[in-house]
Amino acid sequence: MYSIRDRLLWTFAIVVLLTGIAATYMTFISARGQVDNLLDMQLQQVAISLEGHAVGDNRELRQVDRSDEQFVVQLIDRETKSVHVSHKIEPFPYTEHTGFSTIRHDGETWRLYTLVAEKTIIVSAQPTDVRVNLAFSSALHILQPLVLLLPFLAIAVWLVVGQGLSSLNRTAKLVSQRSPTSLAPIPTEGLPQEAVGLVTALNDLLKRLQESLESQRRFASDAAHELRTPLTALKLQIQLAERAKTQEAQLKAFSRLHDGIERATRLVQQLLTIARLDPDATQKPFVAVDLEKVLQSTHDEMTVVAEQKAIEITTDLHSTIVNGMEDALKLLVTNLTDNAIRYTPEGGKIRLRVSRFAGQAVVEISDNGPGIAMEERERIFDRFYRALGTKTQGHGLGLAIVKRIVEIHQGSICVTDGLDGQGTTMRIELPLVK
Repeated sequence: MYSIRDRLLWTFAIVVLLTGIAATYMTFISARGQVDNLLDMQLQQVAISLEGHAVGDNRELRQVDRSDEQFVVQLIDRETKSVHVSHKIEPFPYTEHTGFSTIRHDGETWRLYTLVAEKTIIVSAQPTDVRVNLAFSSALHILQPLVLLLPFLAIAVWLVVGQGLSSLNRTAKLVSQRSPTSLAPIPTEGLPQEAVGLVTALNDLLKRLQESLESQRRFASDAAHELRTPLTALKLQIQLAERAKTQEAQLKAFSRLHDGIERATRLVQQLLTIARLDPDATQKPFVAVDLEKVLQSTHDEMTVVAEQKAIEITTDLHSTIVNGMEDALKLLVTNLTDNAIRYTPEGGKIRLRVSRFAGQAVVEISDNGPGIAMEERERIFDRFYRALGTKTQGHGLGLAIVKRIVEIHQGSICVTDGLDGQGTTMRIELPLVK
């Protein structure tokens, strides 16, 4: 774990250090160039001032020796090749070409200016160390104000970073003092723009968590309520079987017990399906699903069940691709088709249709059964709700499962009239693959 404050301060210190090194180097190079130009001009002026000077006359050479130890002057007689040097050092090698040069001599690096006159060759020289020291001194004088300002700059950055992070510290303290059951949004007032995104994401997570917890609490309460009735019935059927005095009465009790177990099993399966779909179902991977194949598969499976009531299932299918969970979409169509078979009277009709409309995949499960009253068409998707007057056995969970699957796939579902102006049509719209 690392500290944002420490990382920012260390980053600033390293950046300032590297910037200072780069600035020092660039300032030194600039100062060195200016010093070189100035001192080259002085070397040239010294040589020119001695032009025409006799080699045997050392007065001006001694004057150079006394006036400035930075410069060394050497005179060479072009006829006799005699050499006179203003300082006590080994004579410099020379050429008979006027100009500047840099040589290594007597353990030092020297900058030379050679002036070829009519009778003499004048060499003015200077150690390059003098130039380096002068350039470094000039660069130091230029950078000195910046160096003096660095402590104040560091303090200012420390204060600014601390002030910027104080809002995060306040938010962290506020969260740490919360009750474990509190899922209220974290306030974003006074937070910097960079932190608002994080807090907003946390608030969204808290909102989803609250919705999930409420859903789980509601589910647990509803499940406990609904399971109480079939379990009580099973207990009564067992008692009746135990008290049966004849084999016929016992077989009848066992038959009712068997039916009760099947209903309880179906209820538990539906409850487990709801539980699997509720938490984070939208995070499950989606794949391309052809609804034509899903509806055709459902038709093939449910036709056998429909034939027991002489119900005809027809299809109107077209290849339609959506992104989704194939098993969930198959469960959706199967539940709606099973509902249609159970509520449609013998000899009735059911139609499975898939088409495209306005950029949406449209799935319709239609029947010519008794239909659903207008005032109940919205409530039938609530968990454990069953319309008044419904004679078919059920627990009111099938359509709740269907609605949840539609929500997971970011679609919509509505109820309209069925075949031949009667019955019911379950119309589902899902986004097409783009």
